[in-house]
Amino acid sequence: MSTCECFSGVAADANYQALGSFSTIAGLKVYKTGPHISQSTCNGRILFFPDGFGLARHNQRLADMYAEHGYDTTIVDYFEGDALPDVFMKYLPGTNLDSYENITPEEKEIIRKIHMPSWLERHTPAHIASLIGPFLLEFLKTVDSSKVKLHIIGHCFGGKHALNLARNESDLTSVVVFHPSFLEPSDTNNLKKPVFMGLAETDVFTPGLSSTMLSQLPSSGARYKLLVYGGTKHGFASRSDLGDDTAKAMFAEAFIDGLRWMEWTSSNSMEITSR
Repeated sequence: MSTCECFSGVAADANYQALGSFSTIAGLKVYKTGPHISQSTCNGRILFFPDGFGLARHNQRLADMYAEHGYDTTIVDYFEGDALPDVFMKYLPGTNLDSYENITPEEKEIIRKIHMPSWLERHTPAHIASLIGPFLLEFLKTVDSSKVKLHIIGHCFGGKHALNLARNESDLTSVVVFHPSFLEPSDTNNLKKPVFMGLAETDVFTPGLSSTMLSQLPSSGARYKLLVYGGTKHGFASRSDLGDDTAKAMFAEAFIDGLRWMEWTSSNSMEITSR
């Protein structure tokens, strides 16, 4: 299930200068960024499954932040070039578009061309999963798991697919998920890899998801951490209003929490595997 909250938020600054570059893996466009040349070591690899905005600037910004902390990070566009434009964050689907004074006429035309039911039909979880399968086979050829730790990060749409890999992919060290959508109870069942999940306080998904997680995870044997961030809403870990002090603080806290989880699971991977 998804809601209008999955498409809301604040886009990154239009002048944001991305530090990485674009390429293609298994027919899907990716944004790849890595540690600065001055850094002597790489702390690991991250495969980033994004929200409905794909390779948008706010996701590039996040990837660059991980790179600055020593992680070679790749975002995959499993929307096949059809991700939502970030201007769509300004609009609440179902409301009168002409009443929005903060949206330019040009932006309104872009929004009018988006028919959400059709967009969702083109990008069902099953279709995205069918693209991730062959993509992952090619991507893993570039990862030496005996030398480099691989982590999966999933936001919103990507959370479901990150959790699926926590159930099935042996080469992973950990999974980090923020405000996931389209989840079913089976997505959090029988997790085999360490999972960190960050949820928003006012997110419509949080009550049911936290209850499901707490009923399933203790018996799975997997290490996990479940946090609810007070004063936040869906999307807070990726597309927050960084001009708001509270939103900026929660965005930063979530980022650091994800980093700590990856660092902890990397340093304790042998112990975790032996459990």
